[in-house]
Amino acid sequence: MDTYSVSHEITKPSDRKRIFRDNEREVMHLKLQKGEIVREHYSPKHVFVFVKHGNVEITVNQEPQIVNAENILHMEPRDRHSLKALSDVSILVMKC
Repeated sequence: MDTYSVSHEITKPSDRKRIFRDNEREVMHLKLQKGEIVREHYSPKHVFVFVKHGNVEITVNQEPQIVNAENILHMEPRDRHSLKALSDVSILVMKC
């Protein structure tokens, strides 16, 4: 069993920290300040987005969806997506 810290300060407008990675899986911690945008991109893997706090608008294949701590977003491999922070937001992203 392992535990991983997901606590780090925002040191620049958009801050990312890799929490875990092996050949099949990856977990990232992403913090954005209100109004920040992550440009459209895709992953070759399934992506799960867990919001620790805040609200983020995630547009997947041109369909916007607001994600917060009360829901989880799943994307299929190669789904094109972008993010816009609606508030300061802390996000865990799992790729598998």
